[in-house]
Amino acid sequence: MNKKDFVLDTMRRQGRAMAFDLQKRAPSMAGTELVAEDSYLPEFQTAKDVQNMLSRPVGFVCKSAAGRVVRLIQPYDSDVYMGEPEDLPAQWGFVWSTDPRKALPFIAMSTSPYMAGDCCTEKGAAYRSKIDNNTHSPSEYPRGWECC
Repeated sequence: MNKKDFVLDTMRRQGRAMAFDLQKRAPSMAGTELVAEDSYLPEFQTAKDVQNMLSRPVGFVCKSAAGRVVRLIQPYDSDVYMGEPEDLPAQWGFVWSTDPRKALPFIAMSTSPYMAGDCCTEKGAAYRSKIDNNTHSPSEYPRGWECC
């Protein structure tokens, strides 16, 4: 094995170990902590292709195609229900960050509302929710959000 292959193999092993460690720690982590380490989370499609969501434990964490961190709240047959987590809100809980640099575009999700401090973006600006259980966008309910 040459030096380049050795380094690549070592980095892959380290990344895999960190990904397994993150899955173990995920149940006790806040959304901001999970989003900060999202580079160690599997993509939803890859995770689904490797193992049906019926076999995944409640609390399994991955990223949707839109880059949103999601937790499995109810195992389901992903061979039958093949949509992204955004299409399956009864199965997935969305994880929001309080870090405006990690904010993603707002989505209305009554099963995963934004809590006070959670951030999103809309029309190129970052916003922080001022209230708990916020399911309205910054443009729909500006009193519930502040620029950050």
